[in-house]
Amino acid sequence: MNCDGDVYDKAIPDVNAVHSLEHGAVWVTYNKKAPKADVEKLAAKVGKTKYSLMSPVDGQTGAIMLSAWGKQVTVDGADDPRVDAFFTKYVQGTQTPEPGAACTGGLDASGAGGAGMGQ
Repeated sequence: MNCDGDVYDKAIPDVNAVHSLEHGAVWVTYNKKAPKADVEKLAAKVGKTKYSLMSPVDGQTGAIMLSAWGKQVTVDGADDPRVDAFFTKYVQGTQTPEPGAACTGGLDASGAGGAGMGQ
């Protein structure tokens, strides 16, 4: 998967998302309980943030969750102040095992690509 501001409308393999976290990405996930307006607002944020990606995860406990390498938080909505704080601290943060590693060259939202990111 790519983590260069990519928004996926279908679930993605956890192993691919975790690989993105290893590169310093933040993964925004949501389930069917998440309000559509929050999903749209978070998609816009991800879309303009390098080293981030977003996808649905139906089985997760929280409606909206943010994950980074070794870090995770459930937030109340797109306007929760922890969203911006999480992005600021963990996009390419000190927890990143492979800072600066490519976040492109994986599969895009259409399933095309796959030549990079060790895919």
